[in-house]
Amino acid sequence: MKSGFNLKRFLPITILFILSCATEDVQKNLSITSEIDTTISTIGDIIHYSIYTSSNGDLPVIIKDFEKPDAMEVRNQIFVEGKSFKIEIVFWDTGNYVIPPIDVVFLYADSTEKLALQTDPIDIVIVSSTDPMSTGTIKPVKDPLPVSRPLDWKIILLLTTLFLTLAIMAWLSIKYKREKLIGPPINIQPQPDEIAIEKLKGLRNKVHNNLDLKEFYVQISYILREYVEHSLYLKTLEMTTEDIKLLDNVLPFSDEEMKAWLELLERSDLIKYAKMMPENNIYTQDLTTAEDFIHSTIPYWKRVETLSA
Repeated sequence: MKSGFNLKRFLPITILFILSCATEDVQKNLSITSEIDTTISTIGDIIHYSIYTSSNGDLPVIIKDFEKPDAMEVRNQIFVEGKSFKIEIVFWDTGNYVIPPIDVVFLYADSTEKLALQTDPIDIVIVSSTDPMSTGTIKPVKDPLPVSRPLDWKIILLLTTLFLTLAIMAWLSIKYKREKLIGPPINIQPQPDEIAIEKLKGLRNKVHNNLDLKEFYVQISYILREYVEHSLYLKTLEMTTEDIKLLDNVLPFSDEEMKAWLELLERSDLIKYAKMMPENNIYTQDLTTAEDFIHSTIPYWKRVETLSA
């Protein structure tokens, strides 16, 4: 039986020994520690959790996302000076919780992973602010919040309204002080009968200046239709003579007044369409008939004051 040095068995053992020494050396140079400011807190209070790293040289360090309990919320996470992590944690329910382990990864310069270390889990108790367990505990002093006095919009609105009211009153006072009223205001709106009589007078003056008789009867028919429309509010300007005849039971006029008006309208239609020529000087009689019709029908729509004997 031969005894001797076996090279094939020696090489794997040597390589494993070298790698083990290298890993142990890396772990000695890289380390992490974690701490928390309290292990008993109340709902909604901010818990400060810190992770500190140490390494030879400036190796990049990151922390991986970790699974959180349902009631736990990470408010803020800050990497400080390339060596430590500051994490703000809030719990929204009472009970016993565990802040889970967090993976801290050291990277090479090319961002590949060199070594990953894990923090220890931390037990924490969350109680209510009214819980007897929290009696006597001193909570961290918080910075005072700035207090600003809110604007009272109701007072501002009332003052603005008062100022505008006073300004308008002053403006109206100055305006009416400058204007001098000369007598009472006059109603310059003429009545329908006044308009019709004035137009008939103008038509009489035009007849004396050799006005065309066809044009004369067109205008006199229009004047009487306009008078009735504006006094009784019937659309007589849009009606034919036949349409007006159908209003015999609607219009308040007497039979004589209705007959005189319709005869004048019919004669105007015949002359307007050149179906007849008027007799000599009949137009003057028609003017008088039109004026009499207006005067006699005024009481139907306008209050007339009569002098008592």
